[in-house]
Amino acid sequence: MEVRAMLSRAVLYGATGLIAAAAVWHGFGRQTSPSAAGNAPSGRAAPGGAARPQPVLAASDVALLASLAGSRAPSLPVGPDGHLAKVRAVREFFDYFLLARHDVMPVALDALVEREIDAQPIGAAARRDARELWPRYRACIAAFDAQPGAALAGAGLDPDAISGELERRAALARRWLGDWSTPFFDAEFRRQHDDLDWFRIARDPTLDDAQKRERLAALDLTLPPGERDARARAARQRDAIATIARLDGQRATADALRAQLGADVAARVARMQQDDDAWQARYRDYASERDRLDAQQLAPDARDARMAQLRQRDFPDPADALRAASLDAGRAAASAH
Repeated sequence: MEVRAMLSRAVLYGATGLIAAAAVWHGFGRQTSPSAAGNAPSGRAAPGGAARPQPVLAASDVALLASLAGSRAPSLPVGPDGHLAKVRAVREFFDYFLLARHDVMPVALDALVEREIDAQPIGAAARRDARELWPRYRACIAAFDAQPGAALAGAGLDPDAISGELERRAALARRWLGDWSTPFFDAEFRRQHDDLDWFRIARDPTLDDAQKRERLAALDLTLPPGERDARARAARQRDAIATIARLDGQRATADALRAQLGADVAARVARMQQDDDAWQARYRDYASERDRLDAQQLAPDARDARMAQLRQRDFPDPADALRAASLDAGRAAASAH
């Protein structure tokens, strides 16, 4: 049973919080996640600086983007005082639009975000907060990427450089976002520091295996209960993935999977593989039509509108549409090099 492709996606999408050296670096490296933003915004960006008016674009200039087709922006949360609630969900709203950062120029992305802010069912105070915060957030993310830290030393990772990079990013977040840096990044930075502590213990050559286990267990006890539970689930996932990968390498039969993993887990693996095979077949059909559409050399707006219709037809589930858009973006990036 072939499950390697499925396992690769499981590691990519389902292993958030895994404590591994690669995960530590990926958490704050130059990412392909929505949190990477490209260039700093041209207006209203400098903290404490005077606001500059943003150009007003025609609706056709901010037409529905292929990377966001079939999906919907999250809602902006509002507090009891009518202002934006200081919670991470506000960052998630902005991150949604950063999915489209490679599709449009920054000024067009700004216009798209402002249009969506205006469409949100929130009051004037919350709208002002969102309009003021968006360019600061984009500038913060651009600053993260402007000075990448040298965390890689030779063939390994440099924990001290990683720690310095985390501190640099925390300082940038405070500089650009002020008190918004706490709901936007504090939990993420704390997890990354915890991962780094784990990594230091795991690679300490002065400790034997028993001492490492003891110190790692003590480290886990310092974590919030929810984080401990998440790490325990991640450990179980790693064990299951390793077992499945080993059995797949041995070309194990379905009976062997059931014997090693139990009937329930083996059945879930089989269903996941069947679902993934069906999805891949659907994506291949969609990709054929997408390529025929590209061959027509339509104007950008017309092409984006047709792509939106195609993706909404073939992937009515927003999560599937975003997955297809991600694969399309990877293909476009590869062809550009």
